Amino acid sequence: MLAEILASHGRQYLVRALQAPQDMHQAKPDANNGTGGLATKEKLAPSQRLAVTRGRRQDYCVGDHVEIEAIGEDQAVINALAPRRNLLRRSDHFRQKLLAANIDQIGLVLAAEPPFSEPLAVRVSVAASISSIPLTWLINKSDRVEALAEIEPRLKLYRSLGFSMLYLSARNDLQTVLHTGSLGQWLQGKTSLLLGQSGMGKSTLINRLVPEADLKTQHWSRALNTGKHTTSFSKCFDLPVGEFKPGSRIIDSPGFQQFGLVHCSRSEIEHSFPEWAERLGQCKYHNCKHLQEPGCAIQLAIKQDVIDPHRYAIWQDIVNEQAQGA
Repeated sequence: MLAEILASHGRQYLVRALQAPQDMHQAKPDANNGTGGLATKEKLAPSQRLAVTRGRRQDYCVGDHVEIEAIGEDQAVINALAPRRNLLRRSDHFRQKLLAANIDQIGLVLAAEPPFSEPLAVRVSVAASISSIPLTWLINKSDRVEALAEIEPRLKLYRSLGFSMLYLSARNDLQTVLHTGSLGQWLQGKTSLLLGQSGMGKSTLINRLVPEADLKTQHWSRALNTGKHTTSFSKCFDLPVGEFKPGSRIIDSPGFQQFGLVHCSRSEIEHSFPEWAERLGQCKYHNCKHLQEPGCAIQLAIKQDVIDPHRYAIWQDIVNEQAQGA
């Protein structure tokens, strides 16, 4: 049967059937099916099951569509992965983290207090561009006028580069504003992945959009054996019916302080900087690395104030990180 992954932690997944529960094929428990005697203590919704993978496979993530084999009333084994429409991930030289698959858009939650990390925001934008997933910066805590004024010059630069932005206050905006305003319209009918470094207010926003999110997270964390670390795994929430169109969902992922792009090629990264696009291929040397080479179109654009030097420095950090593991 076909199912979608709603939450994941290690080799354990919460899945929801993509067909009516009464149509599910009930397989007999098999001592060698790889479940290790898995048993759920939490009562799951009728269409939900706690699933594990065969062997040691862990390359699934929230949003994936998978073929499962039902075991008992609320357990299953994942047998295969259906083709993905897209995939967002981050990586370093040792491992990669799959964040979400089959999503329509990404919302990067940023704030001025505490100040957001521009290098992290750029890295997310590069990953989104390479995966061809639309990205919007959700500028939270926008009611803190003085703090917002401090970052506005940088936000203006990114708007000039074509970055989409929405301003909001997750804590103080009325519920109706969050649901029916520009944010609510952005969420309508879409599966949206929300990302954010710690302290940006992502959890507050999710709890305002889905009032029962905390309860569901605690419930699922017990089912997935994650203990009290309720923010340590990704999970997908349906947005309230009546306020949002069917199929409107948000995927919450743990906050991050690093976002590696080791899995991306140098060419992919360069083409993800919109201000570089028309200059790539215009350098004197075809293998120009855009560092100190004579006749470099990128270096010339920096001198002419066409390319922002701070963004260039971020690009250098990204490609230097890749070179360290080469």
